[in-house]
Amino acid sequence: MKNPKYIAIAAITLDGKIAKHSKHFSSWTSKEDKQFLHAILDACDVIIVGNSTYQMAKKPLSKRRCLIITRSPHQYTNLPNCFFINPAKQSLKKIIGQNKYQKIAILGGAQIYSYCLKNKMLDELYLTIEPISFGCGISLFENQQTTKWKLRAIKKLNNVGTILLHYTLK
Repeated sequence: MKNPKYIAIAAITLDGKIAKHSKHFSSWTSKEDKQFLHAILDACDVIIVGNSTYQMAKKPLSKRRCLIITRSPHQYTNLPNCFFINPAKQSLKKIIGQNKYQKIAILGGAQIYSYCLKNKMLDELYLTIEPISFGCGISLFENQQTTKWKLRAIKKLNNVGTILLHYTLK
């Protein structure tokens, strides 16, 4: 069996933020970004998502197969498609291998993107840049060492200036 492919999907502002704060919902992104997001999620076997992100988008995410990262999985009831996991106590890679997932979407937040990058669970990054700035907020990665990426594609998503970038690790 070939190695699974890990694909991070994120939207950022012009000043590089994924959200204003930890409870900020992604309603600020364009309809074109949402269309792209849904299309790529439809093509993936499972989604890795942090508990805060999952709780904010529970309604649409609970309809998809999700591995929800939390320090306290015992506080939640697993759903038919959604499983709460503490990767400090359960191997995320082992769960992915046991279930034969081959295409894994990573939706964040910053702790999850950082965890996946650090643990070599990030092969590609689709990054939508929206023409908006928050002035403050949460960056895509936190406390990371320098990582080099290779740009694979650029696509203009709409006439207001939303851009989709596709990167792979260099």
